[in-house]
Amino acid sequence: MLTRKRQLASKIEAVEGSAETLTIAEAKTLAINPKITHDVKMFQRNPARSTLGNLGEIPGQRYGKITFGIELRGSGTATTAPDWGKHIKSSGAKENVLKAMTIGAITNGPFVHGETITGGTSTATGRVILTTVNGTTNLYLVSLTGSFQSGETITGSISGATATTASTATAVGMVYEPETNPPSQTMASYEDGISKVLKGCRGTFKINFKIGEVPVVDFDFSGAEGGVAAASLFTNPSYEATKPPAFLSANLTIDGVSLKLADLTIDAGTTLAPVDSPGDPSGISHFVIGQRMVNGSFTARMELPTTHDFFNKWFSGTFMILDTSWGTVSGNKFRFYAPKIQYTKNDDADQGGLAAVKSTFSVNESATPGDDGWALLCL
Repeated sequence: MLTRKRQLASKIEAVEGSAETLTIAEAKTLAINPKITHDVKMFQRNPARSTLGNLGEIPGQRYGKITFGIELRGSGTATTAPDWGKHIKSSGAKENVLKAMTIGAITNGPFVHGETITGGTSTATGRVILTTVNGTTNLYLVSLTGSFQSGETITGSISGATATTASTATAVGMVYEPETNPPSQTMASYEDGISKVLKGCRGTFKINFKIGEVPVVDFDFSGAEGGVAAASLFTNPSYEATKPPAFLSANLTIDGVSLKLADLTIDAGTTLAPVDSPGDPSGISHFVIGQRMVNGSFTARMELPTTHDFFNKWFSGTFMILDTSWGTVSGNKFRFYAPKIQYTKNDDADQGGLAAVKSTFSVNESATPGDDGWALLCL
């Protein structure tokens, strides 16, 4: 048995905690270093007797963790969700078709990321993706109800901003945003003759950016133990053929300034908890996400305060927009946007004799509408 011969298969569960049947169609994830680790609570039996030894232990609740990475690649078609989308969803995100429409001048703007817009004629509604200022002619949105018309006035529910549309809303990609009640997955690692299954899985993730390398998402899932058995590897799964774009020629700004970043990490910061179930053979029904504390870090060249005042922005609790995009080919381009990051620590660092700063930050959301702390656009 070879450690390199492994496949990851997974499927969103129709019923939370009820294992799905996995087929070759669910084995398309090109996973990096997939690994399942089991944990079993052992009940020790050591009643008082005339001897000192144990009587053996009773296996109790059984659960497991599965860790793996994926390269951030598109499906090849902008409006087709990538295979890894299901993993982001089960780690606390919702997946929607991203649309765009042309607009004229914005009055009383900007349109605020996450707010609802309503068409004055069509009464259609949509959720704004990316804070959109006057002079921007392309408005990104997720459709909620109805269909927007060209030539109508749209109004923002929070900002009160208005603009006249110059087109209808057309699908241009996919978008992932925070979700309070994400779906669970059945997940399995096929390991050159053995399958290890977990059910009711939910997870967390980190997106790791390094200059000149492909951005990688590291996942960490937990689930109820669902069986270990002899099983053959799937024969020739239909993997996505797109090559992921490297983090080069990227646009990256924080508070509107293009900082010289060497690396960037976004951490979903979700806390997972098991749901006990005495009726389940594993003693656990599924895992839930009980909390999320999205955060991040980066290392960048130090700037003069007139360019970017790292320390006074930290001391004053300033909210800032983080916006980065990379890739040039439709169906394989990306943009990560967070409208309210806030420094939580800035430390001196050194980059080959050049002054640098090691920063950590929180990724915040609004009280209303909420679930608007970040967005990952696949274009």
